[in-house]
Amino acid sequence: MEIRDVLRSLEREALAAGVPILRESERDALLAACASARPARILEVGTAVGFSALLMALRCPEAEIDTIELDPARHARAVRAMAEAGVSGRVRCHLGDAAAVLPALAGPYDFLYLDGPKGQYLAHLRLAEPLLSPRAVIAADNVLFRGLVRQEGPVPHRYRTIVMRLRAYLAYVKDHYDTAVCAEGDGLAVSRKKEN
Repeated sequence: MEIRDVLRSLEREALAAGVPILRESERDALLAACASARPARILEVGTAVGFSALLMALRCPEAEIDTIELDPARHARAVRAMAEAGVSGRVRCHLGDAAAVLPALAGPYDFLYLDGPKGQYLAHLRLAEPLLSPRAVIAADNVLFRGLVRQEGPVPHRYRTIVMRLRAYLAYVKDHYDTAVCAEGDGLAVSRKKEN
């Protein structure tokens, strides 16, 4: 099956099952950031069913991809999707908690895509930083979290921790990297090493 056919099928499945995948409004920004890194190797945290990994595999046909997923059922679907698309040889799906998987990986990676647990972005970035090449580009999805991250005033109690952690992530990447936030959809932060 062609990658595009698998992507269409995955998108339909994900929407029907309520599995979050990259919003259409953010796809161009993610793929442009990914392509700008001219990646030989890509690292993704948060495979879900493999939709964004396949998008990146299509956009960067020379790149190898390591992608990490915590949920066994989603991981299994992603593994199947890679086989269906004929990219299993260059897209490796890892099952487990990123906090445990990341230290076991060997870099360098030229592109990092964070789309796992939002409250763990900063922890995952800190674990991934030693694996990144000097020219690496980092993208993180959903950083505005329903607009609450930039909202003034009190945050609903049930979202307080995630919003505080996303604010901490954005503060860190703005301090240590050149970072731009694409406000389309739910916010995509793209960070590059600062020029000396």
